Amino acid sequence: MTFFRLFFLLVGPICAAVAYRTVVRTLRLERAWSHALVIALLLCSLKFTWFTLLGGHIFLPELPVGVIYALSVCYDFVLFLTVLGVVWAAGRWVVRRARGARPTGGPDLSRRRMVAGALACVAAGTGAKAVHNGFRLPDIVEVTLEFPDLPSAFDGYRVAHLSDLHVSAAARAERTAGVVRLVNAQSPDLIAITGDLVDGTASRRLDDVAPLGKLRAADGVVGCTGNHEYFSRWGTWRVIFRSLGIRILENERVVVRRGEESLAIIGINDPVSHDSDIRIASDMVPDGAFRILLAHRPTHLAEHAACGVRLQLSGHTHGGAVIGLDRLVARANEGHVRGLYSEHGISLYVNSGTGQWAGFPTRLGVSPEITIITLRRTRR
Repeated sequence: MTFFRLFFLLVGPICAAVAYRTVVRTLRLERAWSHALVIALLLCSLKFTWFTLLGGHIFLPELPVGVIYALSVCYDFVLFLTVLGVVWAAGRWVVRRARGARPTGGPDLSRRRMVAGALACVAAGTGAKAVHNGFRLPDIVEVTLEFPDLPSAFDGYRVAHLSDLHVSAAARAERTAGVVRLVNAQSPDLIAITGDLVDGTASRRLDDVAPLGKLRAADGVVGCTGNHEYFSRWGTWRVIFRSLGIRILENERVVVRRGEESLAIIGINDPVSHDSDIRIASDMVPDGAFRILLAHRPTHLAEHAACGVRLQLSGHTHGGAVIGLDRLVARANEGHVRGLYSEHGISLYVNSGTGQWAGFPTRLGVSPEITIITLRRTRR
């Protein structure tokens, strides 16, 4: 955790320095203006420092939503300006190499200042849009999955899949209630939540989580733990979620029956608990039951296939959050980042995240989602 704290504290100022070098320094401003812009970039880049000083925690700040929003937009502005500045600098270098020319003043400086202003506007607009996408209510994504061995009684069964709600100071009761309304409007047979429901202690977040108690589905609400549950005093939250009607499966299973046919929902603990074991739950599944696994991380498909799992629902990746960054996130999760995969005889669906972590509430090209999965028996 110390490494991650240091990383997040330093990455902003480093980006601010790069943005200064690639954008501000090329404008040849008077010293006072140059210094003012350097200070502004630095202040914008220190989001995690402000979270620590003003909100009491580097990743879970207790601040008004508007303050978290504003600090996040400023931070994203620096990040996007850095990317745009590096691209612009690379482009100028290529052009100079092609022309064999050296940087000049005069009209060229005037054009550079116009371009820099445009880049700043684009970075600010993109940052605001990205943070808005991180906070807004999720889209409804409908997916139909076919299986030849799905019991006929469950043909047409609808599962509402949520993941990574991250209820926090940045995602309060109003947003939670909005998510609940969207889910209930779909009239699912089952609601499955694949971890990272909450960020923060029960004393802080209880009112913001409370609307989850109004989730309604014919066969109830089940879930599994994510890594953030264990950062938020899981022992207390376990009892609270149970009181809200949410059954968190900790290496457990629940069986849904339709006559003689059954569907087994298996939930495993996140590996950060050091107590994740699918075999415990799998051994308790009745013979012939169609097995659906809830696992926060979209990994270990071969192992899960060996336990008879046919469908795995996961989250954790937030869909990569930003186009381009998603490729790196995929590499850290066995190539899985969002959407549907089929490997080792398992269908895996990775939810892009119903919410977003307050530490990085940024989405660009990757929308938050509630997935409505309809199970179908393959027609022959």
